[in-house]
Amino acid sequence: MMLMASCLGSGDINTTTEIRNAQIASLVLSHDSITDLNKVKFTIDQLNGLIFNKDSLPYGTQLKKAICTLTYAVGVNATGVRQEAVGDTTIWWNGTDSLDFSQPVNFTTTAYDGLTTKAYKAWVNIHQEVPDLMVWEPYASRMTGAEANEQKVVAYPYKGAGAYLMYVQTPGANRLYYSFATDTRNWEELPLSGLSEEAEISQITPFENTLYVAAAGGLYGSVNGLDWAKVDAPLPVKALLGVVKENRNTSSLLAAVVESGDTYVFARMNGEGEWTEGDALPGNFPVSGFGSLNYQRVSNEYLAIVAGKDSEGRLLNTTWVTGDATGWALLSGEKENFFEKKAGVMLAMYDDKFYLTGGINADDKASKEIYTSIDNGLTWSPADSLKVFPEGYTARGYASIHVDAANYMLIFGGKTSNEAKPLDELWRGRINRLR
Repeated sequence: MMLMASCLGSGDINTTTEIRNAQIASLVLSHDSITDLNKVKFTIDQLNGLIFNKDSLPYGTQLKKAICTLTYAVGVNATGVRQEAVGDTTIWWNGTDSLDFSQPVNFTTTAYDGLTTKAYKAWVNIHQEVPDLMVWEPYASRMTGAEANEQKVVAYPYKGAGAYLMYVQTPGANRLYYSFATDTRNWEELPLSGLSEEAEISQITPFENTLYVAAAGGLYGSVNGLDWAKVDAPLPVKALLGVVKENRNTSSLLAAVVESGDTYVFARMNGEGEWTEGDALPGNFPVSGFGSLNYQRVSNEYLAIVAGKDSEGRLLNTTWVTGDATGWALLSGEKENFFEKKAGVMLAMYDDKFYLTGGINADDKASKEIYTSIDNGLTWSPADSLKVFPEGYTARGYASIHVDAANYMLIFGGKTSNEAKPLDELWRGRINRLR
């Protein structure tokens, strides 16, 4: 009881005010085996009588018993507790006994007046999925139905929207299909003209709003992906390696390998179509079957290429990087032997790491292993058991890999051996915590 005195006029009037506030002000849990449980913040919805933690506890947390500490807005006469994990019985709780929060706990508080009560339902949110698990699924089958020899998917706008263009080499002709990025299950064919049948479609590269590809020493370009024409190049183009994006030191650059006299050299083309030659190509540098990835570190842009075949057709397991497209540095060589030598690998940036998968080795055997690098290709490690492909995923090389806006890793097509026909399917995977 609280007594309040009021002086009105010449007389004293005593007014007794009963305390009817039965609200819970805070809830804190603690457990000897759960570190920092007492720091978890619980939200109290006073209107609906709900108490819960917005930030879920880690997957697998076991909260059978916990010490619960309640504070009240003013103070209460008594608190009744019903633990749903125990049964329907409400007990008068002394405020110190542990409670079972493996299921919701219901509190009924009684104010000082002995009549006013308030009911609350409290629970602990715990992640129900393994946050680091990468869940894979076959997402589309029979995308085009075409009898392909080679296949390449590039991300490129179409009709003003994000889309994927699939170039397919079929006997006697190249064909083109597209799918909007929001609907990768459905593909439609587009008219394709001017793209040489000798084009290295596995190296089709978007650069400065144009697609480029090498074909029999020439360079071809297309601004819409459908209509291709030969582009002037000062030297025969052996391979396109990828793009170094614009940064504080240089404009964007298309990286290539060209023939200069009787040797191969690095070269680059800027956005104005101007070419610059660089260093001579080392003997262990890949020109086909490599994975290519542009990435940013500390405000600078780089291009990395991994594995593949050199100009003599020898398999590699090296990692090379450049910041200017003409001078390349070897980050990891054959002596480190982080993974076997192979070609047709897939390389992507995912979860702020390099992801390398697939490829076909010297025994013509395809791989489904995944390797990751946290230092931009300097070192590689097998992915942990939460990231591996499922049983139903077929080992493959020469697939196309992309990461979409919803953080799905997309794997289009691929071949089970060097002479096999490309698989007409799409797989996708995503780490649970990236949803």
